Amino acid sequence: MKAAQVLVLLLISLAMLAAHALREEAKWLPGKWKRPFPGILPSPILLDPELRECWNHLRRPEGCVLSIYESSESDNFLLSKECCDGVRTLSDNCFWRIFTTNPFTQKFAQKVDYYCESGHGASPASAPTL
Repeated sequence: MKAAQVLVLLLISLAMLAAHALREEAKWLPGKWKRPFPGILPSPILLDPELRECWNHLRRPEGCVLSIYESSESDNFLLSKECCDGVRTLSDNCFWRIFTTNPFTQKFAQKVDYYCESGHGASPASAPTL
C-alpha cells in the first residue's frame, strides 16, 4: 500500500512539474496564439454554439478560415471573393462576434469590413496591403 501511495505522489509531482514547464515555455513562444489547423475552430468558438454557427458561413468557402487567420497575422489581406461573399452574408452580430473575439481585434474587424465592402477579394494579385 505504501508503494502505491509513493507512486501516486510521484505521478502528481511529475504532472505539476510538466504543467509548470509548459507554462514557462509558452511565455517564450512567439505570438499569443496559434492559428488552428484548417477545418478546426479555436477553443472559444467550440465553447459557444452561437459563435460556432456564425463561423459556419466562413467555413464553406474553401480556405476562407485559414486566409482570415493569415491576414490577421500578416496584415496583408488575401481573402478570396468567395470568402468576402461569406463575410458579407454575416449578420452584424455575427460579424462583430467573430472579428472581435480573441485573437482578432476591433481594428482587424474594421479592416476586414473595409476590404470586403470595397470590392476586393477577386484574386490574390489584386489584393492590396492594408
